Amino acid sequence: MEILTLITPTGDRPLAFALCQNWIRKQTLRPDQWIVIDDGKIPLKPTVPMQYVRRDPLPDDPKHTLILNLKEAMPLIKNSKIIIVEDDEYYAPGYIAEMALRLNQYEVVGIGKSKYYHLPSGGYFRIKNMTHASLAQTAFRSSFLPEFNELLKKSNVYLDSNIWRKANKNGSGFIFVDSDKNPLYLGIKGLPGRAGIGRGHDPTLYRRYPHDTTREILKGWIPKDYGIYMDILKGKLTKENYQSWLKM
Repeated sequence: MEILTLITPTGDRPLAFALCQNWIRKQTLRPDQWIVIDDGKIPLKPTVPMQYVRRDPLPDDPKHTLILNLKEAMPLIKNSKIIIVEDDEYYAPGYIAEMALRLNQYEVVGIGKSKYYHLPSGGYFRIKNMTHASLAQTAFRSSFLPEFNELLKKSNVYLDSNIWRKANKNGSGFIFVDSDKNPLYLGIKGLPGRAGIGRGHDPTLYRRYPHDTTREILKGWIPKDYGIYMDILKGKLTKENYQSWLKM
């Protein structure tokens, strides 16, 4: 039987993780297994079905623990199709179904030319890269797990680049361009909580890009869900009240 597995490394991002649970709950295709590895100082409280694993932080942990958390998840995978879902990104309801469908044809799939949006400032841009996708937009078959495990042993924080270097070299990868209208994915940056790894988390980066002061760009990209992010900006949705919000 084909098993679809999601993997989410997380820690000290309660509001982002609450949103992530909401996006997964709305998916048209639900995962058979959702592995969440949490190494935050304060353990999170799942509100939807998942395989929650607590990895207590250690004094000698590196600044960014992505690799450690992914290593923790590897023995738990029930094979077939694996999708990496990061906790602070937006995933439209059709995201999992589309990635799973493309994995029928390719061993490694990802979204190129992705859109990024810095919520506090409204800064936004779209990358031009089609040689690799970010980890948050990457999925692979279980046949790629041996290579993935080797990359975890050797990689630094830039795991995504190494995955796609390997996939491009052996011809097993495929990157597609997401739609501008109702996209499957939007890289949301600037949510409260522990900072992420990528360049997109640096708020000074957005000084070089246009700013969506009216939030019309955000509304145009995710018209059905942009109101949730507006509630965060207005202080209506916070890390203190997200639990009651999720029950609505």
